[in-house]
This record gives sequence, structure tokens and C-alpha cells, in this order.
Amino acid sequence: MEKLIFKYLNNSLTEKESNELQQWLREDKDNIKIFENIVGEWNLSQQYIDKTKKKILSRVLSHNESAVKEPNFQKVISIATLRKISIAAAAVIALFIFNLYDFGFEGKPTTVVDSFETIESGKSKATLTLDNGKEIDLLEDQNLNLESDGTKIIGVRNSITYLQKKSNQAERKYNTLKTPRGGEFFLILSDSTKVWLNAESQIKYPVVFSSDKRTVELTGEAFFEVTPNPDKPFQVISGDQSIEVLGTSFNVTSYEDDAEIVTTLIEGKVNVNKRFGNKESIMLAPNEQSKLNRETGEMKNTTVDPNQFIAWKSGKFYFRQQKLKDITKVLSRWYDIEIFFLDSKTENKKFTGRFKRYENFDHVRSIIESTEEVTFIRKGKTIIIK
Repeated sequence: MEKLIFKYLNNSLTEKESNELQQWLREDKDNIKIFENIVGEWNLSQQYIDKTKKKILSRVLSHNESAVKEPNFQKVISIATLRKISIAAAAVIALFIFNLYDFGFEGKPTTVVDSFETIESGKSKATLTLDNGKEIDLLEDQNLNLESDGTKIIGVRNSITYLQKKSNQAERKYNTLKTPRGGEFFLILSDSTKVWLNAESQIKYPVVFSSDKRTVELTGEAFFEVTPNPDKPFQVISGDQSIEVLGTSFNVTSYEDDAEIVTTLIEGKVNVNKRFGNKESIMLAPNEQSKLNRETGEMKNTTVDPNQFIAWKSGKFYFRQQKLKDITKVLSRWYDIEIFFLDSKTENKKFTGRFKRYENFDHVRSIIESTEEVTFIRKGKTIIIK
């Protein structure tokens, strides 16, 4: 049940889970007391929620208390309609829930969720969406053989390749490759450009490029090795930014929940452009990186060690003096887990380290904990760091 409560606090319950949680609240007044104690623990932690959210939560608790006596379930407020509770508060409540179920509550039997189930690393998996809307799941052990307007689409193990035979399309057709959390995939476009797609990412591209340009759209993270063609520039559109290249290799990180769009150049030259506002542009040389702030529109470039930003492509993690909150974003996407902090001081601690990307999460956790700077509390795929 603690998983449902935690998902409720993060507004991620499915309709079925919402019904299960409501039923649990109606079964026993002690269950409502558990909710009330969660709120009390939250207040003691000195975290706060805005007044509106407090009223909503209080109203649900009081309503469900009366619902225990009221057999007409249609009168129960739907928990799924509640607004999202802040991440900081959710972390504190989650910790309380963990303690609650580990040590029991008011004489109730203790319920312990197995904390030692191995959290495996991500692997090759993605979904290919064809121009007609058909979706095809791509897995490591699954082969694919299709043809679209003179182009062969071949999928073998962890990759998909477009082999162009002819280009006589009257209308441009697009495919989309999307990786989930805990997924990655390798793509070769019809012009032989290679794309490594990281976890929780999406790339939209034409089955066959037009005669004058090659344009793809990216959300998330990808590494590109672009096939040179001076007559047909390659363009990557990612949010508020576009990248113009002739033939080069570079990494783009453009997750929608990140504050910045980051472009790191390995070889060649790229021109990074703002698509809106003053349409500022920066020309990058190898070992340079541009950052575009999504909120302010500010662009800046610096010299970096590119290996830190492309290690993922080679099956490694490489962090150098990075804030723990940024490291855990990477880990959350790759291991498909949820990570929360109890305070901002902990999340802003900086770490340096390298380790293999395909190790299970507990191996990575043990490395970070060996610094004796932080402690991980784990229940299933939810992690609290203090």
C-alpha cells in the first residue's frame, strides 16, 4: 500500500490504483489515521506545502473518514483529481511511509517490502512509430524487416538501419524512435548518419531526406555521427535550439525537465542557434560546449572534457564535480527509478567518479555511499537520499 500512497502524493496513480487506494481508506479508520500521521510527520519535518494543497489533502482525509460510515461510494472524492505535492514534501512523507511499514503502526502487523530486489541497468529497447501511426516494439532479441517507399528498414538486436534504394517520394514520410526510461537504441538514418539514443528520448526523422536538407527533431539525449554532405546540411532541432552541421560528431542533451539544452562538440564544427527571440548563434569548435537556458534564453559556451558527456555512449558513467541532484537525474532515467532528497544541502553535494553503466543500481549506490557523504534508503524502485 505504501507504493500507492507514494504514487498518490506524486499524482501518478492510474484509475485502477486510485480505486484501490480509496477502497483501502474505506476499509478501516486506522488507515485514515495513517494518512493523518503522514501529514503530521510532514509538518514536523519543517517542509511546507502551499495552503491550497493543505486544504485539498485535509478535505480528502476528512471525507474518507466519513466515507467509512457511508456505504454510497459515489460520494467519495476521487483521489486522482488531487494536485501534485511538492517533491521535497514527497521525500519526507516517503521516508515516513518507509519507517511506518518497517516498524509497524499502532500495533498493526508490520509490512516490509523487499528492499533487496536487484534494480538492473537499462538495456536496448525502444518503440518505432511508422508514418501510418503503427507502433512496433523493438527489443534486444527481436529482428525487423520492413520497406517504406523504396527504403529498407532493418532491425537487428539493438539497432535499426534505413537502407535507401531510391527516392521518389511525392510527400515526405516520417518515423519516430522513442526509448523509455531504462532504454537505449542505435539508429542509422537513410544517409548513413549514426545516432545513439539515450534513455527516455525521442527522435523524429524522415524515412528519406529531401534533396536540399536533412532535418531531425530530438527530445532527450543523443550522440550523432553525421555523414558529410556539403550540398545537404544536417540540422537537429531540439526545443528552442537548432544545430546546423555539415559532417561532424556531437552530443545533445535536451530533456524537457532540464533547465538547459547542452551541446558538446567532439569533431568538426557546428553552429548552435536560438530559434526564438534574438536568434543568437554560437559556432562551436571541438571540445567546446554550448548551454542554452530554457527560461532566460541566455546562451554561453565553454571548453570542456567531452569524455564526461559522451561516456554513456560507451557504456560508462563519468561524473566530475557534478551536483548529486544532476547525477541522480541521469541514474533515474537509466535505472527507471524515482529518487528524492530530504534537503537541498544533500542534493547540492558534488561528486566525482567513473563506473560501468551496465552494473546494477546497488553497485552504483555503494560507490556513492562509500564517500560517507550520503545515505540511500531504498524500497523497491523508490530511493530517498539523506
